[in-house]
Order: sequence, then structure tokens, then C-alpha cells
Amino acid sequence: MAAGTRTTGALDLVVYGVAASLAALAVAVFRITEILSPEGPAVTVGADAASAALGLSVGTTVDTVSVRAPDLGVGGRSWMIATVLLVAVASVVVAAALMRVALAVRRGRVFAGGATRALAVIAGTLTAAVFAWPIVDGMGRQHAMQSLGIRFETLSMLDLLPLLPILLVAVAAAVLASAFAQGERLQRDTEGLV
Repeated sequence: MAAGTRTTGALDLVVYGVAASLAALAVAVFRITEILSPEGPAVTVGADAASAALGLSVGTTVDTVSVRAPDLGVGGRSWMIATVLLVAVASVVVAAALMRVALAVRRGRVFAGGATRALAVIAGTLTAAVFAWPIVDGMGRQHAMQSLGIRFETLSMLDLLPLLPILLVAVAAAVLASAFAQGERLQRDTEGLV
């Protein structure tokens, strides 16, 4: 009975990880299809640029507007597709590494089976994605804004604030990887004494 429970437990983790990966890939395919469509990708335009471009009166309040950029060139579409691929690949890598950690914990082999390496992969992937995404996405948005005739506002530090939780998860994964590495060393030392 215990073996059946472990297998079922492992199976549900694999199913969740594969489902998350497939969802990330489906969203990527949908977004890439939208970017390549003749209507162009949807781009969020800030309040000031939207008010000026739409000719709204001064008293009208606009937060953001989503518009299509049909005249976006190959360079801009390439940057936008690179952004989508970056997020999709990072999502799949993190899901796979998280499955590996969860399977190691579920099997009771926390300090073996590659859990430490998987946590390091999660930390590295999230850190790289957090620093690469604003640059790649910004390049695509800049091309899209230029195709719409709207001045592109460079990113400020406040624009990066929503990425802070992802960076904190990366730091937490790095700390856990360090703790797991220490656990592996202690386990090897203890097994050597016995």
C-alpha cells in the first residue's frame, strides 16, 4: 500500500508539472500567433501617450489603453517573440526543476537525487529572467510605440517593482540550495562515520 501511495504521489507531481509546462507553451503559441497576425500585437500604452494619440480632452481620465500595432516591423516582432520565448522557456525550466525537488522530498531523499542542483537551476533561471525580461520586452515595446508614432518612455525603477517577488523567490531558492548542499555534506559525513 505504501508503494502505491508513493507512486500516486509522484504521478500527481508529474501531472501538475506537465500541465503547468503545457499551459506556458500554449500561452506562448497564442501570443506568438497574435504577434505575427496582420493586425499586429496588442500593446499597452500609458495614460499620457493614449490621451495625446486619441485626442482626448484634458478632463478625461485614462489609466492605460491597449492598442494594436499593425505596422510593427520584423525587428519589433522579433523582440516581442523573444520576450514570449524567454518567459515560456523559464516557466518550463522552473516547472521541471520544481518537479525534481518535489519528487525528492516526496520520496524522502531530500539531500540526494539532484534536489540541490534543481534549486540552483530555479534560482539561476529566475534571476536571469528577471534581468533579461525588462530589456527584451522594452526593446519590443519601443519598436511598437515607434510604429504607432508614440514616444517611448524608458523604464524607471518603479516599472521593475512588479518583478521584485520573482527576484525574492530566486533568492529564496538560492538560500535553499545552499542549505540543501550543507545537508548533503552532513549526510555524507554521517554515512561515512557509520
